[in-house]
Amino acid sequence: MPLAQLRSFDDLLVCPRCKEPLDRSARGNLRCTSQTCSIGNAEFPGVEGCDLLVDFQRSVVDREALLESSGESVIERRPWKELLQRVVDGGNRFAPHFAEDIVARLEQCETHTPTLLVIGGGQIGSGSQALYSSQKVRIIALDVYLSPHVNIIGDAHHLPLRDESIDAVWIQSVLEHVTKPEAVVAELHRVLRSDGLVFADTSFLWPVCEEAFDFQRFSASAHRWLFRNFELIAAGSSSGPGTVAAVALRYLLQSLLRSTRLGQIAAFPFSALRLLDRFCDNRRAIDGAGGTFLYARKTGQSFTESHLVDYYAEQPRFQAKSRPLRR
Repeated sequence: MPLAQLRSFDDLLVCPRCKEPLDRSARGNLRCTSQTCSIGNAEFPGVEGCDLLVDFQRSVVDREALLESSGESVIERRPWKELLQRVVDGGNRFAPHFAEDIVARLEQCETHTPTLLVIGGGQIGSGSQALYSSQKVRIIALDVYLSPHVNIIGDAHHLPLRDESIDAVWIQSVLEHVTKPEAVVAELHRVLRSDGLVFADTSFLWPVCEEAFDFQRFSASAHRWLFRNFELIAAGSSSGPGTVAAVALRYLLQSLLRSTRLGQIAAFPFSALRLLDRFCDNRRAIDGAGGTFLYARKTGQSFTESHLVDYYAEQPRFQAKSRPLRR
């Protein structure tokens, strides 16, 4: 299904500060209905017809800059740069399987129109194209800037969505760019229905890639701990030591040549190092991963600190089970 049309999911929206319902003013802007909310009855602005539901007092997003630029990203996103980066760095070869699996599961829903939340939806993530192919699944795509792929501007730390209103969440290359990742994951847990699904792909041994908005890195164990209130279905490395080596060489060449574009071009011959990911043993593929992914379900189960050490020994088994899913 194409992105959910504006106002078609108004019933799911809440104030990002107090989580009370919203309504629309005569001008068409959303506003909080709570009489006690500190935001008051002020209208939330819109950008190019897209609702801007950010609690700016608790966000790194700059309200004035966002409005003055009509929602433009503060990070320069040139098509040539993204293309070269994907050619040299590669993509997530596991994501297509999980995107298809999420869609297949959601299409089985008969009680309501299933809703998928894509966090960081300003760009269509590597391998996630299948998410947008279903005519039965409603997509809400959220990011902190406006793009053709976004239908709501918001901050994942304070999602403007009702409790238990979402059937699945896709969060790819996002958690490394938030200041409070545990708060973000808690928000995912809040908005997901019981048995709701989440796919998360997050950087580990990867250089800074979003300039001033790059804050975190997570080993496989740390990633699992973030999602400790979810039942794990699958996990593994989204890119291995071969990719890490290729990316390190790219950054070395960019540094020596003092040019992002020239460095990417010069690094192209080394992109073949990514092919070595297939031959790395499971233990080192995880310990030396560029990024790790997990696929999990909200079931009420919890993963405690007593399980954390044992999980390290279990990681190669999860990696081995995921290998056949690579595309």
